[in-house]
Amino acid sequence: MKKAAILFALVATSLLSADEIDESIDFLTSNRSTVGFTYTGSAGTLSGKTLPLSYYSTPEYFAEYVGALPGNNMTVTDKYNPGDYTLCPTPDSPGIKLQVERVDVYSGTDIYDGACWQIALAVAAKEGKSGPGGESLFDTAQNQTSLLQVGYDGNAPMIQANANRAITKPDGSFTYGGVQISTPDQAYFYRMIPTAWTATDPFMGTSYMKYITAEGLPQGNPAYKPGIITWMDWKPITGENAWAFFEGPLQLGYLSALSNQEQFIPFQSPQVQNAINVLYSFACMQSEIGGVFYAAKGSLGNTGDQPVNQYEVSVENNASLLSGVMMLKQVLNDELQYESSLTSDEKATINSKLKMIDVMVNGGTAPSGITTKGMLAFFENYAWDHTNGIFYQGGLANDPSTGVDFKATIEPKAVDVNTWGITVLGQPMLDKWFGEGTAYTAWQNVKSWGGYYGPDGSLWGVGYSDQDHNGKNGDYKEGIISAEWTAGAINMVRALINQYTAAGKTSYVTSLKADEASMVAGLLNLRNDNYITSSAFDTVRPANYDQLVPIPSGKMAYLYASKRYMIPFGWFANPLPSTTSTSWAVMMHYNYNPFKLGGGYDPINY
Repeated sequence: MKKAAILFALVATSLLSADEIDESIDFLTSNRSTVGFTYTGSAGTLSGKTLPLSYYSTPEYFAEYVGALPGNNMTVTDKYNPGDYTLCPTPDSPGIKLQVERVDVYSGTDIYDGACWQIALAVAAKEGKSGPGGESLFDTAQNQTSLLQVGYDGNAPMIQANANRAITKPDGSFTYGGVQISTPDQAYFYRMIPTAWTATDPFMGTSYMKYITAEGLPQGNPAYKPGIITWMDWKPITGENAWAFFEGPLQLGYLSALSNQEQFIPFQSPQVQNAINVLYSFACMQSEIGGVFYAAKGSLGNTGDQPVNQYEVSVENNASLLSGVMMLKQVLNDELQYESSLTSDEKATINSKLKMIDVMVNGGTAPSGITTKGMLAFFENYAWDHTNGIFYQGGLANDPSTGVDFKATIEPKAVDVNTWGITVLGQPMLDKWFGEGTAYTAWQNVKSWGGYYGPDGSLWGVGYSDQDHNGKNGDYKEGIISAEWTAGAINMVRALINQYTAAGKTSYVTSLKADEASMVAGLLNLRNDNYITSSAFDTVRPANYDQLVPIPSGKMAYLYASKRYMIPFGWFANPLPSTTSTSWAVMMHYNYNPFKLGGGYDPINY
């Protein structure tokens, strides 16, 4: 196992003090009942295990602030359907979207957020940190891998193995590039999972229950009651699965091995077995031009009830997947080199998976039977917007109805596809493909429309798209800053500083260092204790925010965003403590690049 070079570690801007990092770890590992991002499992082998949620929220925030916003109505009727045992809001309920949102936020875990949580805890553990009670953060982080392995909810009332796996249905939905997946451990996980299928509305047990009516409840079944709805988010998405099965658990396994002075993650470990099993579905999802499709056929989009186009490709998802399969490649090669107990069958399996990764990255015959050009060719020949000097958000790959190999989505432009894409592909490759200085110039282009500039005129971070009222011509009073996406921009800038310095192209480095320091300072404004006093947010911060979302001293978290805002890509940002924002802050505190196994800022070796 090669230790990753982190050449930039000595000059990165510090993010947190020793006490503050401990307070962040406390929030990441505390139960939501004691103000934290976790819950305790009660189902099967998950019983007693600490498991992550995506947010810390309160009923007061959703009732007193969100519900009171102009045009919002919280009245909702939930009706039981004996045909499929669901208890869902009726379509004509004025408050249907608000109920679904607050239940998702209160009871849901995006598996990408769970992966970030794993990496943050593993990095802190490698640095000698432990949980508030002295527990091993490595062990705590491993609980999410266990959840993926068994495939059921942490508080599932009835254990059904692999209930959260999107195996192909009889009607043909959830097929993967035309391939039916019937083996559960090969199928994608649903992108967002609940604590239990019968999910609790945070209004339950509060005075806000006056907005909720339940009809037709089954008699004598305590699982169904007013204030409960059945989970409604069933979307098998490529990007989330890449993080859940590759970035999160493999970074965890790698850092745990290093801390034990071991040279490999054991082949039979849950994280490696989970990864090699699901690799097949990723490979089936690859298009002829190399881009991997966004979602299994039949998956619904982020808004509405219509399925996404089966030929849709997200460039950001492909960056996540490319990073993930390269991590798995390194893990498998380390096993071949160092794991002396491997059987001949295990070696054959490893070599077959390495061949599959090679085809995915460089091209060849995919499991679906098509000939693919590979992900690198997709990024070089299709994903780059030459006109605007950035990556496209996505598009349609090999959709026969378009008559072209790739029909790009021009608007909205996305920030993270560029910060993540530049980090994953690296400055040497981008500048080789598109000309010297491309990686640097792309960042300048993103700042022009995606940068969030604070009251002092300095770059505080980034928002989500070119529709956020951000950029040099924007207004911080109308714009939005995202803690998670700003951390991703900091991570990218650190990679560029490292790589341009190594390449001897130092003309860009001074500017990049200034951006890095400026965004680290800006990110601090989204820390829960600073958010309530920052003048930049006076016109967008909920009144009495510290009463709506009270956080005791000794706990520290980063908010998802500076204001409530419908992101153009289909979900609401909220100024709530966020697991992924806090996890990214911890990663940036330790100067750890989650896209490179071991956290280094040197380019991935393709």
